Amino acid sequence: MSRSVACLVLLLVSHVGALQFQSTSQLTSKGAVGVDRRGALKQASLGLMGVAAFAKPSQAAVKISPDSVRTTKNGIKFATVKEGACPVSDFTGKLGTCYPADQKYVVIDYTAFLPTGEVFDSTEKKGGKPLAFRMGSKQTIPGVEEVIKYMTTGEEVQALIPAAMAYGDKGVCTENGECLVPPGSNLKYYIKLIKVTPAAG
Repeated sequence: MSRSVACLVLLLVSHVGALQFQSTSQLTSKGAVGVDRRGALKQASLGLMGVAAFAKPSQAAVKISPDSVRTTKNGIKFATVKEGACPVSDFTGKLGTCYPADQKYVVIDYTAFLPTGEVFDSTEKKGGKPLAFRMGSKQTIPGVEEVIKYMTTGEEVQALIPAAMAYGDKGVCTENGECLVPPGSNLKYYIKLIKVTPAAG
């Protein structure tokens, strides 16, 4: 098994105690274009860089078969943990509620892991809520959007996202050099595609 495939043996999270950070504006950095989650994460990291800032999630190991790993055009490796399907009301996908594409609205849950396995961002913390956004509007890191395009409604995947498709060589750091996401970090994501709609709502 290759090292990159081995990295896809991630941790399933049933109750994630990580902090949730909301998207606010566009982020542009070398190797990554997406929402300004860096700003939100940076604010949250001030005074919270210790291990105690992130509660340990409830964990269950999931093994991924090398044969099930797929690779996107930009080098993101991912594997399906739970199959999705088109809604009964749109079983052919013609109504636009099955397959994600640019300009469609999607609702997802996700948990993001550092290379160490530590959770740094999640919608699934206690009291959290799913993230809703329009595809192509750069409201999340490019790697997440790219993986979502390969998914169908209800599908759950584990993904290894290269730094160039995440926070690039700048990471998410405060002015004094403390980093919530170190520069050049390849990140692990667990993504659940909850809903796809052709328009908002």
